[in-house]
Amino acid sequence: MSERTTDAPPASAGTATPAVTARVGAGFVTLYALAYFGIWLAVLAPAVVTLQLKVLRLYPDDATSVIGVVSGVGALLALVGNPWAGKLSDRCTSRFGMRRPFVLGGMLVGTLATAAIAYAPNMGMLIVGCSLAQLSYNAALAGIVAVVPDQVPEDQRGKFSGLLGLCQFLALGVAAYVVNLVAGNMTLMFGVPALFGLLAVVPLLVVLRDRVRTEKPSTPYGVKEFLASFWVNPVARPSYAWAWLSRFLLVLGWATLMTYQAFLLIDRFGYTPDNVGGQVGVVLSVMVVGILAGSGGGGWLSDKLGRRKLFVGLAGVIAAVGLPTIAVAHSMTLLLAGVAVVGLGIGVHMSVDLALVLDVLPDRTNVARDLGVFNMPTRFRSPSPRRSRRSSWPSGQGRTTPPCSWPPRASRCSAPWPSGR
Repeated sequence: MSERTTDAPPASAGTATPAVTARVGAGFVTLYALAYFGIWLAVLAPAVVTLQLKVLRLYPDDATSVIGVVSGVGALLALVGNPWAGKLSDRCTSRFGMRRPFVLGGMLVGTLATAAIAYAPNMGMLIVGCSLAQLSYNAALAGIVAVVPDQVPEDQRGKFSGLLGLCQFLALGVAAYVVNLVAGNMTLMFGVPALFGLLAVVPLLVVLRDRVRTEKPSTPYGVKEFLASFWVNPVARPSYAWAWLSRFLLVLGWATLMTYQAFLLIDRFGYTPDNVGGQVGVVLSVMVVGILAGSGGGGWLSDKLGRRKLFVGLAGVIAAVGLPTIAVAHSMTLLLAGVAVVGLGIGVHMSVDLALVLDVLPDRTNVARDLGVFNMPTRFRSPSPRRSRRSSWPSGQGRTTPPCSWPPRASRCSAPWPSGR
């Protein structure tokens, strides 16, 4: 691999994101995918099992209440952190670039925050560690997602969008298995994914020809600028508003499935908290197969046809078939068929999701901020089972644990840590 893995324009002055015409090479795509996967691995590993196990170790008799408070505070900061960091990235005048400092800084601080969670002696330190981790990792995500409009031309963004969605779901599965490999050692369970994520971004940042802003922002950063980080006028920018709404509705659908699938399996199919984890793994595996089919074909075809809205609409239709199928399924065959269809819809949506919003960004001088606002729907997930009274299931040890898990040997507690692409 040569030192230059992309033919993107050299770092340039100015404020608006320049139009990109040169295609990126396989080397850049590989390093970007590795970095994006690494960040999500670091983010999702606590979601799979480690944060829940940490809370169970500290508060075995009140784990569900504590995890609700800790994850709730983290969710709020995740909601704020991405667009806020994106706004700061758009204003950044560092000689190291507009995106690189946020990706590297976010991963460094996130790794330290993860270590603080691993060694936290009480709920207060857990909240501090999780809050700092959410802010830091969302800063890294804001920076790395903004690299796409900076470096990738329009006719490659469909394939890129599908690749990023695939990396996120792949990271979810790998996080579960990595944690399982080092099960029992709290330091390694938190540390291995975090360190991998930190190291994974380094190769991309070394070769990245990041944009450098040489002009200082015309307006000072104050309360008005801060509040503007979280708002785009839907009346003035209707195309962006419709793209935001479509993401919110589709994410709401599949996030509900992800959140409550273990309850469905227990209530309707007779599984117990002790054996539901294995079947959750089967369901997720079927979904990933559908995502692979949808994201690969959808992204390529979208770029080929130069169409985005068509595929968003198609994803909605597919979801409208799959989700009701799951709702009425009373056989495992029909349930898995519905899950596969939903996975296909997720894949098709992911294959054009980012590409579509990049085509309708309202302000080329605030690309990272606008992408952060676009990512906000992924924070509005359906309530976690941990927050419900029904999330308390007998574990046979005189305490309660949430029943979800993947893989089954990892733990009986996993639900998405509030964060997203």
